[in-house]
Amino acid sequence: MKSLEERVQMCEQENARLRKQLSWQNKFLLVSFLLAIGGGAIAGGSLKQEVFESIKAKEIIVVDSMGSVRARLGGDLPDAIMADGRVAKRGSKASGLILYDEQGIERGGYVTQDEGSNAMLTLDSKYSQVALFVAGPDESQASALKLWTKGSAIELRSDHNGSRLSISDQQGVKFQQPEVGLSSDNCAEYKKIEKPSLAKQYCQGRFTERACIACLGF
Repeated sequence: MKSLEERVQMCEQENARLRKQLSWQNKFLLVSFLLAIGGGAIAGGSLKQEVFESIKAKEIIVVDSMGSVRARLGGDLPDAIMADGRVAKRGSKASGLILYDEQGIERGGYVTQDEGSNAMLTLDSKYSQVALFVAGPDESQASALKLWTKGSAIELRSDHNGSRLSISDQQGVKFQQPEVGLSSDNCAEYKKIEKPSLAKQYCQGRFTERACIACLGF
């Protein structure tokens, strides 16, 4: 039977062996951890430089550092929410890019619409649209650039009626250069409107009073 002194010595030797083994295990775990971090950093760096030939998505949303949506690229864009809480309907399904300000309010976009198939670049205040650059889809190559406020507007337009500059107020076109008349097709469309007063109002929103009288007869 071993003496107490011998047993104490054996315990100290075993403790020393365990401490040495634990030290090697800790070093191994530390090296493994550092390698894992380094590998992750390398993988992250590689990911940032990755180039994709194609990305297919229904929607891509860009947010800022505060998490606010600042841009939306989508195939079916939502209606716009203005600063006063009013919902501005798009009129038909629209696809393209929408931009938002720091408050998340829509401030413009570059879109195409299913109804009419127009391609449009728009700019908005926080409360309504104020600028429009639009191109039509057909062979007539119609296009227009319009800027407006609550009380007045200026427009450059080229269509089958001719190219002209128009300045208007709330009552309609006040100046047009060169002044153009309505094509037979345009005139027929306005005559289809049931209320004559409404037909004249719509006509004078794009043509001079003289041109609208020549078409509508009043």
